[in-house]
Amino acid sequence: MEQLAKKAADNIGKNLQYDSEKIAVVAYGLTAVFQMFIIFFVLSIIGLIGGFWTEGIIIFILVGLLRKSVGGAHSKTFTGCVTYSIFFISLMAFLSHYLANPGLLYYFVAFSGLSFAISYFVIYKKAPVDSPNKPIQREEKIKCLRINAFITITIYLVAVAILYYFSRENLRFSGYGISITMAVLWQIFMLTEPGHKFMQIIDRKLVDF
Repeated sequence: MEQLAKKAADNIGKNLQYDSEKIAVVAYGLTAVFQMFIIFFVLSIIGLIGGFWTEGIIIFILVGLLRKSVGGAHSKTFTGCVTYSIFFISLMAFLSHYLANPGLLYYFVAFSGLSFAISYFVIYKKAPVDSPNKPIQREEKIKCLRINAFITITIYLVAVAILYYFSRENLRFSGYGISITMAVLWQIFMLTEPGHKFMQIIDRKLVDF
């Protein structure tokens, strides 16, 4: 798929008379689009079969939105990114859907409250976590991204509170609230040292496999 993106970028670059640097940017963007499409497509199939499509798409979208502000660890390969994303998003969606239970609502509220408290702290201390290839050096941009991250998870927190409030009328709302919480936790985990080490282990395992 990376080769397909490179070929497409080369063709676009030739038609638009781009230099090599611009072609590389186009190739990177196309690779990201292909990744997102594959992940969305496979998640949709798994979610429809397992009955947790909505939870999976919630996690998929919200992780992506939060990641734009906070950055974080990521797989070094196309295959690694697609594989771990599909597996862990599906797992979190499965748990969110099948753990939904009115009798556990107070536990969910406590879980989400603690998760968001930790998330605010980690964002304050760590975000944004940039890539070694694209370091963020301007203090203004760092501050802006951090503010955007705080705004984003605050919106998520409000959404979770509303979903839990109405979950007694509709059981699935509590599952959606858990999904949002798990999306936040997952992306916050990617900001930490254990998160980076975890991704390194995943990459090594996939290479060995």
